[in-house]
Amino acid sequence: MGFDLRGLDEFERSFLQRVIREMPDKVRKKLTELAYRYLADVKRLTPTGETGNLKNSIVVDSVKRVGNEWVVVVGSNAHYAAHVEYGHRIKRGSKYVGFVQGQHMFEIALKQLEEGIENDMKQWLKDIKEGRA
Repeated sequence: MGFDLRGLDEFERSFLQRVIREMPDKVRKKLTELAYRYLADVKRLTPTGETGNLKNSIVVDSVKRVGNEWVVVVGSNAHYAAHVEYGHRIKRGSKYVGFVQGQHMFEIALKQLEEGIENDMKQWLKDIKEGRA
């Protein structure tokens, strides 16, 4: 899933493309910052349960370039993470007797990050132009 940056004007878009091409270290640093901001929000929204294992298992796995794309992986290796995110059926014996609604912690945190991404990117590009980033 990528970010839609329609709010950037033509100059900002072309400048962003130039930064991506010519300054990969700055891009990696910014994406790492965004990944950890997202991670904090996901963890804040994740139910703790008795042990906190799910919350503790959520990590930033990698920030890397794959071809022309930058890929950021944030996730969990807990086998039940998807059940908590999306919900699951409750089974008693051979019958399904209910459904537990998902918490959507990854989805909600991503929407929250997306809401502020355009202004954040504009400020970051301005900082680069002015030598502050």
